[in-house]
Amino acid sequence: MLFILVMENLNALISYADREHLLQPIASHQAKHRISAYADDVVMFLRPTTQDITTVTGVLEIFGHATGLRTNISKSSVTPIQCGGDDLAAISELLPCEIKNFPCTYLGLPLSIRKLANADFLPLIDKVADKLPGWKASLLSRAGRLVLVKAVLSSIPVYLMLALDLPKWVLKAIDKIRSFLWKGQDNANGGNCLVSWNVVQRPLQYGGLGILNLELMAWALRIRWLWLQKTDPLKPWAGLPVQVHHNAKALFDVAVVSVVGNGETIKFWTDRWLQGKNVAEHCPTLFKLIPKWAVKQRTVIQGVTDRKWVTDIRGALSVQVLVEYLQLWNLIEGVELRPEVTDQHLWRFASHGAYSSKSAYEAFFVGSITFAPWRRVWKAWAPLRCKFFIWLVFKKRLWTADRLAKRVLPHPAACPLCDQSDETIQHLLISCVFAREVWAVILSKLGLASIAPQPGCTGFNCWWRQGVKRVGKDMRKGLNSLIILVAWQIWKHRNSCVFEGTRPCVQSVVLAVVEEGSAWCLAGASALHDLLLRQLPSGRSP
Repeated sequence: MLFILVMENLNALISYADREHLLQPIASHQAKHRISAYADDVVMFLRPTTQDITTVTGVLEIFGHATGLRTNISKSSVTPIQCGGDDLAAISELLPCEIKNFPCTYLGLPLSIRKLANADFLPLIDKVADKLPGWKASLLSRAGRLVLVKAVLSSIPVYLMLALDLPKWVLKAIDKIRSFLWKGQDNANGGNCLVSWNVVQRPLQYGGLGILNLELMAWALRIRWLWLQKTDPLKPWAGLPVQVHHNAKALFDVAVVSVVGNGETIKFWTDRWLQGKNVAEHCPTLFKLIPKWAVKQRTVIQGVTDRKWVTDIRGALSVQVLVEYLQLWNLIEGVELRPEVTDQHLWRFASHGAYSSKSAYEAFFVGSITFAPWRRVWKAWAPLRCKFFIWLVFKKRLWTADRLAKRVLPHPAACPLCDQSDETIQHLLISCVFAREVWAVILSKLGLASIAPQPGCTGFNCWWRQGVKRVGKDMRKGLNSLIILVAWQIWKHRNSCVFEGTRPCVQSVVLAVVEEGSAWCLAGASALHDLLLRQLPSGRSP
C-alpha cells in the first residue's frame, strides 16, 4: 500500500506533464498510460525527442527530491520500439544508460507490437520441462508424479495464460511434458497412458484426476478481464483490447445476471437484466433489427429514458416483431430505475455472486456426467497412491490378465489367487474365492459379515455402494477407508504371486491389512481407527 501511495505521485506528475503538452502524444491510440509500476520496476513510455527526455528526467528529479526515491539513470535502460538512427543518437547523448533490443520481456511477459512468434513461447515450455526431476522421476510413484503435475507443472503457465492467448501447440507441448505422470519420462506415448488425457484433466467429480485442463483454465482466467470491465470500469486498463476466446465470452454472457439500480453500467440489449434474461432471449426476432452500435453502446438508463430503445429498431416490422415489441414494452414498463443505487452484476456460478477463476473453470464442466463413486474414493482417508489405484479400478485400466491378453502380452492363464477363473479386476477384488475369504475374515471380525461380497455380486462398485448404505453414518468414512485398504492389499498380494512366485495366503493378506491399517491410523485415519483397531488385534492375524 505504501508503494502504491508513493508511486501514484509519480504517475500524477507524468500525467500532468502529458496534459500540459510537455510530452508529445504517443503514436498508438491504444496506449492510454505512460507509466507502469510494479514493485521496484517502473516503465515509462515516451517519444524519442529531446523535449520528452528532458521533461521526464526533470520529473524524476523532482520526484526524487520529494520522496527520497532517486533514479540512478546509469542503472536504468532504454528500449527503442520504433526509432531511427538519429533518434538513437539523441537518446544515447541525453541518457547515459544501456540500450536494449525490442521485442523484450517485462515481468516475465514477452512484449511485442506484432503477433508473438513461436520462439517467444519456447522459454515457457523450457521452464515447465526444467521442473521435471530428471532421473529421479522414475523413482516417484504415480501419486508422487500426480502431485508434481498438479502443484508445479500445471501452475507455471497460469501467469502467462492470464494475459496471453497461448497457441494450442504450446498447450499441447506442455501437456506432453505433463504426461510423464504415467511413465516418469517426458516422452510418454499412447501405450504408456492408461487413461485418455482428456479424461485425466476432468475434475474429480467428473471422473478425472483433477489435473487442470490448460485450455479451459486459460479461458476461465481471462474471463476476469470481462468481469472487471463490467464491475469496475475505472480500472486503469479498462478499454484496452483484451484477448478473450469466444467460448469464454459466451460463458460470461450466460453467467452474469444484472440487477438494475441507476442503469448506468448495464447494456440494454445484451446484459441479462430482464427477469434474468437478455432481450435476445425474450425477443430474438426483434433483436435482429438492432444495429451493432446500439447493441454495444446503449445502456439501460439511455434506453429507458424517453423510450429511446424504440428508436434503435430498424427495418420492416413483421407480425412476429410486433408481438415481441409489445412483450418487451410490457417488461420494460415494470422496470423502475433508482438513481441513488448503483447497478449490481452477479456471477451465478458462485453463492457469493462474485467471479472467481475456480468457479468459472468448473462452469465449463456443467452438464458433464458425474463420476458416481468420486466421494467414496477421493473423500476417504487413504494414501494418494491407494486412491489412484482405486480410481484405476473403476476405469478398468489395471494390467490384469484380460487386458494383457487383448494386447497379446504375456499374462497368467488363470487368476493367480484362485486358479479357477479368468482374471479380471472385478473377479480379482470380489468374485475370486480367495478375495471373498479375505473380505469375510476381516468384516466378520468387525461384526460386518452381512456386507461381505457373495458369489452373486455384480461388480465392485455396486457392492461397495450397497455395503456403505447398510451401515450407520458414523461408520461410513471408516468403511470407505477399509475397503480401499483391503482392495489395495489384495492387489499387492496378487502382484507378489505373479512376479515373485509367492503362494496365495489369506492370513498373509489379513495380517498386511492389520499392519498397514495401524500405520494409516497413526498417520491420521481416525475413522478407520474407530472401525478397525478397536476390533482387530494389532500385529497378528485374527
